[in-house]
Amino acid sequence: MDPNPYAAPKSDFNTGAGSEQAMFWRSGPLLMVRNGAVLPPRCVKCNAAIAGPAKQRRFSWHHPALFLLIFLNILIYVFVAILVRKNVVVTLGLCQEHRRRRSLGILTGLGGIFLAVGLFIAAGVADQPILVIAGILVFLVSIVVIEVMARTLTPVRIADKVGHLKGCGEAFLASL
Repeated sequence: MDPNPYAAPKSDFNTGAGSEQAMFWRSGPLLMVRNGAVLPPRCVKCNAAIAGPAKQRRFSWHHPALFLLIFLNILIYVFVAILVRKNVVVTLGLCQEHRRRRSLGILTGLGGIFLAVGLFIAAGVADQPILVIAGILVFLVSIVVIEVMARTLTPVRIADKVGHLKGCGEAFLASL
C-alpha cells in the first residue's frame, strides 16, 4: 500500500537537526540541560576543541535547606539527602588544558589527604598533638583543593529532569 501523498508530514522533534537545541540551551549565565544531554564536542570552559572523548557526568542536587539537618545529626542529613536528591546525566568535554588542571587538582588533593593520614600516624607515634592539628588543617585544605580544582560544572538546581548548571565559560555559552 502506497503512503498517502496528501497526508501532513510527520516529524519527531526529538531527533534530527533540532535535537541539540531541545536537549540543552542557555539561560543567562546558566546552562540548562535535559537528562541524557550530549553537549557539543567543545570544552565547556573555553570552547576549544576537546582532546579526547567526551565524558559522561552525573550531577546531583538537593534543596539547600536540607543542610540544616546537619545541626540535628549528620547521619540523618546524609540519609535524607540521598533519598531526596535529584540527578541529571550529561555528556560533556574538556580541552587538554582544563582536563590537565582537573587531574592536577585531584592528584594534589589526594596527596594532601595521604599527607594528613601520615601526620595523624606521626602524631600517634611521636605523641605530638600539634601534628593532629596540622593533619586536620591539611585534610581540610585538600578537600577544598579537590572541590575547587576538579569541578567541571556545578548544579544550581535540578527540576523535572532539567539541570541548571553554572561554571561554563562565556565563549561556550555564547556558541549555544
